[in-house]
Amino acid sequence: MNGHPLRTRFLALCCLAALPGCAGNDVENPPADPVAQEETGLEYSPGAGWTLAWSDEFNGTSLNTANWNVLTSDYDPVTGNCNFGTGELEYPRAQNVTVSGGKLILTAERTSDNPSDPRCTGYGPRSFYSGRIHTKGKVERRYGKIVASIKVPSGYGMWPAFWTLGANISNVGWPACGEIDILEWKSTEPNWMKAATHWDSGGQAHWGTGADRGYSLADAFHLYEVEWTASSMVFRLDGNIVANNTYFHNESEFQQNHYLLLNLALGGNWYGYPSPASIDLPSGVKKTMEVEWVRWYQPGGSTPVTVTNPGFESGMDGWSTWSPNGTEAADFSETHNGGHSGAYHLTHWTNGTPFEVWTYQARSGLPSRNYKVRAWIRKSGTFDIARIQAKTCASCAPVATSLGTYGNWTLVETPAISVTGGYLEFGFHTKLGAGNSANFIHMDDVELIPL
Repeated sequence: MNGHPLRTRFLALCCLAALPGCAGNDVENPPADPVAQEETGLEYSPGAGWTLAWSDEFNGTSLNTANWNVLTSDYDPVTGNCNFGTGELEYPRAQNVTVSGGKLILTAERTSDNPSDPRCTGYGPRSFYSGRIHTKGKVERRYGKIVASIKVPSGYGMWPAFWTLGANISNVGWPACGEIDILEWKSTEPNWMKAATHWDSGGQAHWGTGADRGYSLADAFHLYEVEWTASSMVFRLDGNIVANNTYFHNESEFQQNHYLLLNLALGGNWYGYPSPASIDLPSGVKKTMEVEWVRWYQPGGSTPVTVTNPGFESGMDGWSTWSPNGTEAADFSETHNGGHSGAYHLTHWTNGTPFEVWTYQARSGLPSRNYKVRAWIRKSGTFDIARIQAKTCASCAPVATSLGTYGNWTLVETPAISVTGGYLEFGFHTKLGAGNSANFIHMDDVELIPL
């Protein structure tokens, strides 16, 4: 492992200088306002079909050592790396990992003590103390939803991270163990949540994504999440889908147990190896990465509301179509290089003819609660209207997500909608005012998720 970056983090291999489209995935439009709170807890529901398998709520006055290991030098005995393979400038120690007020607090501070681990001869002394913890040998799981409420610190050189590594790393090394980066943040792009995966495909293989939310993510709590299955990963910020990773195609690195890591790094290769003097952390000042909770959910518990013919394998059975201009025929079930799963999916398209259609199902008798609609989408071209939506009456304003351009199948979901009268219509509304045979939308595997 020595001499090889443990975390290459969005270098040229990931083409993350221009994240959208890096791996054929698209970023949904950001919300208009931040979903963030300075000091109070963020509410989170995994949705139906998930059961909490493990969590740490960071109650009490000390770290739960049944869950976490605390690193106490710049040498990592699990990986055998000095400075974690990324040239970071910090020296982790136990004093900089505390639990207080219902939060885990990882504290970074400048030091003149010049700490250095004797196993890291030749690397030079470290300029900062900070905190780094992991669950290796204590909490190791496979698949599920991994989510945390985290506040990252602002300032040049701050590199907070929430991530996983394959539990077999001591035997196979990196990147053959696999790595899932749920959150990374850097001050030079403060609006971005960045996520990535790393694995071995006859050499280092990397995939990265992110979302620019239009406001700095620093100094406020946000929800960072990955939904990890055997064939895909869905990354979310504050409950909104950032992107999907189906690029690794069932790589073995992601079919095994992983363990969790939380750390506040400084400098390193992601910042281009800056000097300690350039880091925005004056002597006597402390900066913190705060974590309200970390939770790991597994499939189980309640299930989504039954959707009739969700993958359109039975044609248009169960689906209704409305059109204001007699163009209902623009929606149909078809095969087109196979669907997201199965052979069929819904398509909205005509050969150069304008159209408008609303393909939907209606449900009555639903329990009063919030719901989301979720589906897999492929889309090309520009539309007057293109959205997945839900509404509580035929004439009600919909809750909707506008569809971007998705060259690959992409998981898209609506915002939450409150159902109090038991009735909901959900589906897809598209309108094309000028004929363009290159414009199409394919839709598959629709779910109605109670929250």
